[in-house]
This record gives sequence, structure tokens and C-alpha cells, in this order.
Amino acid sequence: MDDGITVELVPAWTTWPLRQEVLRPGRAVRDCLYPGEDDPRAAHGAALRRSDEPGGDLTVVAVGVVMPEAPSWPEAPSWPGAPAGDGDRDDGWRIRGMATRADSRGRGLGSQVLDLLIGHVASEGGGLLWCNARTPALALYERAGFSPRGEVFELPEIGPHLVMWRTVEPTGAAGQIGGATGVPPSP
Repeated sequence: MDDGITVELVPAWTTWPLRQEVLRPGRAVRDCLYPGEDDPRAAHGAALRRSDEPGGDLTVVAVGVVMPEAPSWPEAPSWPGAPAGDGDRDDGWRIRGMATRADSRGRGLGSQVLDLLIGHVASEGGGLLWCNARTPALALYERAGFSPRGEVFELPEIGPHLVMWRTVEPTGAAGQIGGATGVPPSP
């Protein structure tokens, strides 16, 4: 990692100011809190830049959260590669609040936070991982093995999104950690 940056799991409140700054500018921080992010199985990840000086600054440069949540579509078995008769999945996980400071974009920090969150899902038994991805971030999710589902839709006051999904194998399954099934492998 460069510039003293580490990617790690953090308390939820650590992610809120950057989510507000990047995803909901001009709105209250409370508008960036998500139902379910207080679930004990949820995980919040952050890329943190630490000053080299003892007692120096800590800057949050990229964040994301993953929480247990069933997919948003009613006919869950219709994705490519889904097992037959798997419509009532109870292993759904949702990624939300992925954000990177403008001065830190293009350095792979969002990908590293996303990888951390995928690893968390794997350590929790794996499952179907999905998100409503902002269209400018589609390549981030595609590189991580996500596939698109449906058409682009508009969230008022936020912008165009597309549902992206992948499956995550439990840690250690088939010798992989957080491996995808039913989707192309990550490059």
C-alpha cells in the first residue's frame, strides 16, 4: 500500500462523514445511515491514511459497508448460474456506501475496500452479494466479478444505477477465499 494507507474493518461511524461528503453532499450525515448496517454481521471497511508522526492525523480515504440483505428482485433464481429452485435465498448480502475521496481516486483503494467486504461475506459463509451500483462505478464491480442484472434505473437526487451481483463461496471452499460462482472470474 502507498502513502501509509491500510485497508481494514472499522466501526460504522468511521465511514459516515466520507459517505456524506461523496454520496450525499449538502445533506445531513444522518441521511447516509442505512437500515441494517447495525446488524452484528455487517462489516464496514475503510482505506485509512495514517501520518508517520506519533499521534498524527488519520484520514479516511475510501469506505464501504456490507450487510445481510436479500436481493431487491422478487424472482431471485433468475440470475445466470443460479441453482434451480433457489427462490427463497437467506444468504443475501448487500454492498452499500462505496465512496472514495476525490483526491484519492484511481489508485485502487475502492477495489481494495470492496475486496475486504467480499472477504467478510466469505468468512460469514458466503452467499449472493449484490448492490445498486452507480453507473460511473460499474467497472469497479465488473473487475470484482459482479454481473449486471436488469436495466439502468434512476434514483431521485442520486443518479443512474444498475443492479450488480455475484456469488461468494465460503472461506476455504474449493481452495479459494471468496471465490465467485456463476459469474466470470475476476481479471
